[in-house]
Formats: sequence, structure tokens, C-alpha cells
Amino acid sequence: MSGPVMVNSRGAIPVQAERMKQIENRLSDLERQIATGDRLSSAADDPAGATRAAMLRRLDSRLVSEERSLERSSGRLSLAETAVEAAGLVVLRARDLGLAGASGTLSPEDRAVMAREVSQLRMQLLETANQRDEAGRYLFAGAQGAQPAYAADAAGQIGWRGFGTAAGADAAGVSTAAVPRGPDLFGDDANGAFAALDALASALLEPDPLLRETGTATALERLEAAHHRLSGAQAVIGVGLARISTEQDRVAAARLDTAEALAAVRGVNLTSAIAELQALDLTLQAARASFSRIHDGSLFDRLG
Repeated sequence: MSGPVMVNSRGAIPVQAERMKQIENRLSDLERQIATGDRLSSAADDPAGATRAAMLRRLDSRLVSEERSLERSSGRLSLAETAVEAAGLVVLRARDLGLAGASGTLSPEDRAVMAREVSQLRMQLLETANQRDEAGRYLFAGAQGAQPAYAADAAGQIGWRGFGTAAGADAAGVSTAAVPRGPDLFGDDANGAFAALDALASALLEPDPLLRETGTATALERLEAAHHRLSGAQAVIGVGLARISTEQDRVAAARLDTAEALAAVRGVNLTSAIAELQALDLTLQAARASFSRIHDGSLFDRLG
């Protein structure tokens, strides 16, 4: 004789509850993916993808370092370019004064006025030679960026006080795009631009016509050499800026490629994710309603 059939409506409760919990977990994961744009919550979700993503993030960090190095070097070179251009104008003005002062028709008073202007140009050139970058470091002091590039000694003669060579964009592999040293721009202390201005001021104040003519000719020759040196340095700086710009374009393109590759590994298809989210949300609502109707008390509870 067959035994009694047991009717227990509570047997399916754990199964259905577990199913709803799984749906809720998936909904939570989809919400996180949509909010963050990252489909992986942990490396266990996709070990190979996680490894690839870690490598791409390291690559992007290196590219960011290169990008910052290039930006710093570009900023320093741009400031140097402006300063060199200003220095060139100072030298040209001094040359014009020297050419005018060579005339024998000028009075000693006229030449004295010119000499004072040359002295002012000398101070202007000193300010330009001690130009600083955005970090407050002296551009033309070479590796000695914390101290002024040029200063006067006890005798009043201006000389270079730096040493070494400033670093370029070495982190980005552009070691040649460095700001020139002071002597590369203004010449040596004995015959450079500052010495030429001193010689011109002295020549303009010289009462002896022959000595004045000789001194002015020497000063003009040095000023011409100074202007040629500054023009050459300006061209070199322009080449450095162009090279840095090319490298910046390369780094920007590499970062874009890296971001696209990272998105392919960890990225979320928003259209699919939102569609799945909406479908699961409807499923969960229906499951909850069904669960509430069927399991709101057992069958025997209802019969009793």
C-alpha cells in the first residue's frame, strides 16, 4: 500500500530565494559597470584581461611621465626663445647707437647721452640673461638653476656664474632639446655681449677721436658677433621646440591608443549593459511578486 503523499509548498523557497539573490547580485554588478565604465570588478572575473589591463596602465603611467617632461621642456624653451629675441633687440639697438656714435659731428654731450643709454641696455640685457622659468629656476645658468646665471664681480664686470648644461626632455628621449647655456648665447666674459656693451660705453665717452674710433669699431665687431650668436641660438631653440611638438603628438597618439586598448579589455558596452539591466529588473520584480503570492504562508496554512 502506497504511503501518504506529503505536500510542502516551502520546499521551493530556498531555490527561488537563491535565484532572486543571483539576479540582485547581477543587477548590482551591472549598475557598477555602467557607473564606472569597467566591466571587471576583480582580477578573477577575467585573469588574462586583468593582466593585460595592468600592463596598459603601466604603459599609460610612463606616457604621462613623458608628457609632463615634454611640457616642462617646451615651457622652458618657449621662455628662452622670448628672452633670446629680447636680447637680440638689445644688441641691435646698441649697434645702432655705436654706428651713430662713430660720426664725428656729435658733441661730447650727445655721446654721453648715448653712453647712458648703452648702460641702460646693459642692465636690460642682464635682466634678460637672468630670466627664470615657471619654477623660479634661472634659464641660462646651466645645471646651476638655483643661482643667477650672470652677476657683476667686484670690478663691476658681468660674468657667467652657472655651470654645466641644463637637462632637456630626457624622460621623453629628447635629450638635445635643452635650454642653451649663457655663454652659448652671450659669449664669453672677455669678448661677449656684456663686454661689447662696456667697450661701446667707454668708446662713446673717449675724448680722443682716434681712440674713440678704434674702440667703437671693436665694440661694433663684438656686437655683430653677439647678434649672430643669438640668431643661431634662436634657430636651435626653434628646432628643439619643433622636435618636442612632434614628440608631444606621438605621446598623445600613444595615450589614445592605450586608452582604446584598455577600454577594449575592461570597457563596458553600455547599450547591452543597460538592456540587460532593464530586463533583469523586470524579471526580479516578477519573481518577487510571484514569490509573495505563492509563499505567503504554506498550502496547509491556507487550508487551515
